[in-house]
Amino acid sequence: MEFSIVIISCIRIDWSVSDSICVRTSAENIMKEELGLILEGKTVLITGGGGTVGTEIALQAIKWKPDRIVCLGRSKKKLVDVVVNAQKVSSNVHVEIDLCDITDRGRIDELFSKYRPDIVFHMAAEKDIRLTNDDPIRAVTVNVQGTCNVVGAASEFGVARLAFASSIKADHPSSVMGATKRLGEMIVGDAANHLSRIYYTVRLSNVLESSGGVHTLFCKQIESGGPVTVTHPDAVRVFVTAKETAELLLETLKVATPGSVLSLMSGNKTNVLDLAKNLISSYGLVVEDDIDIDYVGLRDGERLVEETIFDGQEWALTSNKKILVHRTDKQSDQYIGLDNSINELISVAKEKDLTSLLRKISVIVPDCAELGQ
Repeated sequence: MEFSIVIISCIRIDWSVSDSICVRTSAENIMKEELGLILEGKTVLITGGGGTVGTEIALQAIKWKPDRIVCLGRSKKKLVDVVVNAQKVSSNVHVEIDLCDITDRGRIDELFSKYRPDIVFHMAAEKDIRLTNDDPIRAVTVNVQGTCNVVGAASEFGVARLAFASSIKADHPSSVMGATKRLGEMIVGDAANHLSRIYYTVRLSNVLESSGGVHTLFCKQIESGGPVTVTHPDAVRVFVTAKETAELLLETLKVATPGSVLSLMSGNKTNVLDLAKNLISSYGLVVEDDIDIDYVGLRDGERLVEETIFDGQEWALTSNKKILVHRTDKQSDQYIGLDNSINELISVAKEKDLTSLLRKISVIVPDCAELGQ
């Protein structure tokens, strides 16, 4: 399906005109129908398939009648839970699971050869800012080397579509997590550029129910008697549910082109302190009287106010009002010598030379803040 796009420079869109709403609604309905044509009878493979969003993708994809859904992950219990929940949705779609660490290229190749997926959602990652800042070597090993492994296997075994789950923190990255996610975007874009396949990036916001997210952390802290730890009283984050994230990720299959970078305009900006107070109240408790709130300060590379997209960037509307595409030059100089740079970075990670590793990341990644300062 062809669709028109409108170039915008970030980002105020007035959807008040009724004719525009009718046209957009019609386009979205058509897109949903064509999504079925993309997924029906196909093999869909999800790395990180036992995670919060990976699980939701599997459950939602069932209604489009793929031939089978393959979930890869490191937790057998979480993967088994996916199968159990999938059976509640439908018994007509075959869901298979396999244990897999994406840093093991041999295992990745074995599973891609076994299942021969048509569509891949690459969700597996190290995405906690604190943990990745504390262990940049692990972040590079998983987010960079792991992505190289998945993209390499997809290229070798003829995967037609690959969606890479990146982060809004990859835009002008100021943390190790954001920088390694941006490197993943570059790896995917380079492969798309060479293969002319629909390999693309989707930048995600903070998933509310994520096991490593602040919502889950606050609940655990409240249940253990506190204190609840907030980085800063004015910290603002963009939160979105796993259900909506998975729904939009599936819909990106229709609008993505080789090498595109998409952003999901979903979720709500939320003051983190307000979130903490509301959660405390939801437990029937009172701030200070029952549960204290401690301010622990922003972590290295963490922004006070998080944005879905940065001012001044050009994005284009797609046929879905919640999916924007970044106006990037797919022949950009960022891909020149990328293979060598990535291989050097992975070698430095294996040597455990932390200073050189951080310096190398800052050099390779466009618009990256100097890390480790």
